[in-house]
Amino acid sequence: MRTRATALLATALLLLSQVPLVRADDHRWAPAVGLEDGDHLAGPATPAVATAPAPAQGDPVKITAPSAVLMEARSGRVLYQKNAHERRNPASVTKIMTLIVAFDALRDGKVKLDDKVTISEDAAEQIGTIIFADAGETFTLEELLLSVAVGSANDAAVAVAEHVAGSVDAFVQQMNAKAKELGMNDTQFMNPTGLSADGHMTSAYDIALMSRYAAVHYPELVKLTSVYGADLKVPWRNNGPTFRLWNNNKLLTWYEGADGLKTGWTELAGYCLAATAVKKDVRMISVIMGAESPKVRNAEAARLLDYGFANYTSVELARADAKFGPVSVARGKVPKLEVVPRGLFGVSVAKGEKAKVRSEVRLPKRLEAPIAKGQTVGEIVALLDDKEIAKMDLISPVAVERANLWETVLQHVKGVFQFK
Repeated sequence: MRTRATALLATALLLLSQVPLVRADDHRWAPAVGLEDGDHLAGPATPAVATAPAPAQGDPVKITAPSAVLMEARSGRVLYQKNAHERRNPASVTKIMTLIVAFDALRDGKVKLDDKVTISEDAAEQIGTIIFADAGETFTLEELLLSVAVGSANDAAVAVAEHVAGSVDAFVQQMNAKAKELGMNDTQFMNPTGLSADGHMTSAYDIALMSRYAAVHYPELVKLTSVYGADLKVPWRNNGPTFRLWNNNKLLTWYEGADGLKTGWTELAGYCLAATAVKKDVRMISVIMGAESPKVRNAEAARLLDYGFANYTSVELARADAKFGPVSVARGKVPKLEVVPRGLFGVSVAKGEKAKVRSEVRLPKRLEAPIAKGQTVGEIVALLDDKEIAKMDLISPVAVERANLWETVLQHVKGVFQFK
């Protein structure tokens, strides 16, 4: 199953690489138009906060935005937080989850990038940032995902939702189920676009969680959001110029190592950004919510990233597919079992402490069947100067049924005579 999923994602990445893309430093492209999430429909952009509040005393980064989080991606450790669990409207940062649910469907083989998707009346009627798709027009799923990731297109987001789940409501249910799975306890999604709706809320911490999930599990998703400009062939322009998608994440154009995720703006939300960057194999995730202007949002996101890279490093202690053991299984259909971590396991520590980190695997000498797939059977622990700083469950990758009497006797005989 893992091999099949890997193959599907590899195919997805290959297909996405064929899309005509533009690097942030390609000077033949003009600066991106500064329209996000329907602000052009509301008239002149009105700051969500009239005057930037002063940063809190003792704040090492001096963040003025109402809410912010800095997370190191490998470990998931929060390195900085300000009102991290304050529930706020995320605007188009929502679309990170829209993309995650779509990529989950790609991974599981439920949809394919070359699927033909017909634009519905509901999708065509979306407001805000759109690709001006008309009802009845057809795009590939690949083109729609590009439109969501780069152009933040609301019509494309609705079309993706309908294709993946059959309806927007069903897709939103999947978004909320995924949020619950990731531990996003401050979150409730009401739509796949991020346009303001009663109850559509999340927090800076939850945005960091879903951004980390995307970075760890779907690097091709992050790569898609790193595209600064792309040509989209729109059906009603087959004989004319192509439609150009623009990315409003300006950190892509000037912050070293910046490689993706998502901006957002509505009057209710203010200026929001989930940004990620990599330096020397360390990935940081910076989240800003409710900033008073795009300049403040970008500058403060960059300061968070600077703070993380200047002060912390990460240590990978176990890959998600690492195997430990084997452990003997009593009365099981198999005599031994290798176990795996629940996910990628790493820690983030202050610079200069990397060499002091070690891991310790804690497993019982013997397990008793039956064992459920995913059952916790031990743990891997991170130690700094012999002090426990993090741990992760070790789980069974398969179900092990209880053996019958004959199987138990046969295994015992094999063990005595060391048969293989």
